[in-house]
Amino acid sequence: MKSKKNLSFSYFLIFSFFYFLISYLNLFTLLSPVHAAEGSELYQYWCSQCHGIEGRGDGVNSTPDMLVNPRDHTDAAYMSSRTDIQLEEVIRGGGASVSKSAIMPAWEATLTRDEIKALVSYLRQICKCQFEGVISDEKLRKIVPDFR
Repeated sequence: MKSKKNLSFSYFLIFSFFYFLISYLNLFTLLSPVHAAEGSELYQYWCSQCHGIEGRGDGVNSTPDMLVNPRDHTDAAYMSSRTDIQLEEVIRGGGASVSKSAIMPAWEATLTRDEIKALVSYLRQICKCQFEGVISDEKLRKIVPDFR
């Protein structure tokens, strides 16, 4: 009887080990590379019409006569001046919610919180940048005088 208990306990330990290993590995599916892949699909579907397929602000809905052209998401100088939270806010609430272009729609009724985070992850991938600590528009104007 004792050996059956030991064998059962061994199976339990092995099962538990693999269960937790698989659970742990599934956490990595939520992190950047996969998140960015999902973000890429979302970006192509929802954002590329204005921001362009490569994110340069040259989508089919972007015209020279627009008062404010769509943001070039490959511009690392600008994108690194924005926190992930600021990027989430503009996606969620639209341009007008952050005193930018009113043409940029609010996506909070269309996209889930996770989808918005996936888009931000993708934006970080295409700009090849992270937030570098320049927060205010005033500080940014000192760096880039043409900033609007």
